[in-house]
Amino acid sequence: MMLDDDVLQEVRTAREAYARAHGYDVRAMVADLRSRDLAGDWTVVRHPPRRSKPVTIPAVIPHPEPQQTGKADEVPS
Repeated sequence: MMLDDDVLQEVRTAREAYARAHGYDVRAMVADLRSRDLAGDWTVVRHPPRRSKPVTIPAVIPHPEPQQTGKADEVPS
């Protein structure tokens, strides 16, 4: 069950009005949004990039060479 709150209802109403104003034509909506973007009709907020946390790579510990037990060298009689 999806809950509808006031904010979601307002967003949906605005979206519907915008689509209706452009005849539900996606290409017309994209053209309008692009022209608004070029005209600078709204403020674009840009934050500085986040610094990533340093990654700790564990040191590679070489595995000891397998030790010969002599059993593989024995020939069954």
